[in-house]
Amino acid sequence: MGLVRLTKFEVAEKQLAKAIELFCAQEPLPAITLAGAVEEILGKLVKDGGGDNALEEEVKDLCDLYQTVFGHSGDPKALADLMNNPRNELKHRMSGNPLELNLEEEAVNLIQRAIDNFQRLRPGPNAMFQRFEDEAAAWYRRFSEQIA
Repeated sequence: MGLVRLTKFEVAEKQLAKAIELFCAQEPLPAITLAGAVEEILGKLVKDGGGDNALEEEVKDLCDLYQTVFGHSGDPKALADLMNNPRNELKHRMSGNPLELNLEEEAVNLIQRAIDNFQRLRPGPNAMFQRFEDEAAAWYRRFSEQIA
């Protein structure tokens, strides 16, 4: 292949395409790792541009909900760490304990956050994202039927 020059955005775009491909092929574990890298790269690019990234928006919403339910503010860092814990446990040796998690759910959450960040940087329709939305919707239907 030789020497290539890629921007961080181009790297993230290629990784996001592969994460979606893996999720659609029922390979959620590597999809989580790739989507986690993408979400982090694009989130930092959004931040560098002066915006709030998808994780920050979700954490703000959770803090607001926490305030409404419990009458005091939630800890934004603790909530962000909790949301990122499965990704970090899969990428690094954090606790060293065995993991119990729904791989598909984690993949959907991370890919969606990565897509949200991507669209903050480059809005507009994207066939790759539509394919993911269709697959995620099918997964949610199956998951809902299992827990009903």
